[in-house]
Amino acid sequence: MTSVMPAKRILQGAIIAAVYAALTILLAPLSYGPMQVRVSEALTVLPALTSAGVPGLFVGCLVSNMLGPYGIVDVVVGSGASLLAAIGSYCLREKPLLVPL
Repeated sequence: MTSVMPAKRILQGAIIAAVYAALTILLAPLSYGPMQVRVSEALTVLPALTSAGVPGLFVGCLVSNMLGPYGIVDVVVGSGASLLAAIGSYCLREKPLLVPL
């Protein structure tokens, strides 16, 4: 039974990454425009519900930025910003009203 939990977390993280990447790519004109507006960033509250959200969001953002037009700077800085937001959400899980901030 103990091997089920890591598999469940990996699956949750993979689903979150896929949803993030799909939302970003499907809404590409907004996601990759001159002023990036990513609807997928709303998912950064998920780490407050599951720790699998932290790596899931990071990988989803990383994939999205690798497919985007802004190159290595967006891959590193943008993915890093999403990782920090996800970690912040995870750390604030005891204060759910602060998570969306």
